[in-house]
Amino acid sequence: MIDVDDTEHRGRVRQLMAMYGPDVDGLCDAYLPALAGVGGGGVTVMTPDTSEVRYASDAVSARVEQLQFLLGEGPCRDAYAGTMPVLAEDLRAAVWQRQWPAFAPAAVLAGARAVFALPLRVDGARIGVLDLYRDTAGGLTEQTMTDALIMADAVTELLLAETMTDGDDEALFADGRGEYLLPRAAVHQATGMVSVQLGVSVEDALARLRAHAYATGRELDDVAADVLARRLRFNDLDDEGTGQVSSGERS
Repeated sequence: MIDVDDTEHRGRVRQLMAMYGPDVDGLCDAYLPALAGVGGGGVTVMTPDTSEVRYASDAVSARVEQLQFLLGEGPCRDAYAGTMPVLAEDLRAAVWQRQWPAFAPAAVLAGARAVFALPLRVDGARIGVLDLYRDTAGGLTEQTMTDALIMADAVTELLLAETMTDGDDEALFADGRGEYLLPRAAVHQATGMVSVQLGVSVEDALARLRAHAYATGRELDDVAADVLARRLRFNDLDDEGTGQVSSGERS
């Protein structure tokens, strides 16, 4: 993945946030056609035990997402498990036929000859995968991959922002910095505590708070309350940021 400290990358992510936040579907509808060589895409939000299709651009994308859920295999699942992009440039190639003996031929039959799965994550926390497909074999250009990674990060921010918005969406994203706003005092205080616990910036600490709330299906305010009450310490979580609190930290 592109380094999160890349200034140009962050700037383009924020531009997308300003233009489309908090509309995940709107962002995908507008941005996917600009990805050269890509036929369509889908977004699946995931936990280690569950998955749900959040967006599909067309019937092929919807079928690609559905097949992976039904068959229990595919690039989306591998990208989520490995937290790295999975780039299958030709699903008829032997390597992918062996990797996904059920999914690969079914996806080709559905109209996807190549699939590219990009994990959606913040620090170590995984929340899902962006899948892109082509109807012909072949890879993505360097520019298209760069643009796709920017899209993936913007989608991640919008999905996480859904855990903290409470109606004033336009104001939240108006200046392109909605992903870093702190609308509640408790969240602000908890962010400071997490920053100290992990030795990271306040901006990164907020991202970790939101990612944990999303991955565990909880309200951001509730997670912040646990941090303030010292029922939850982020330096006691597993590497994915979603692990259980150690027994010594429970009240």
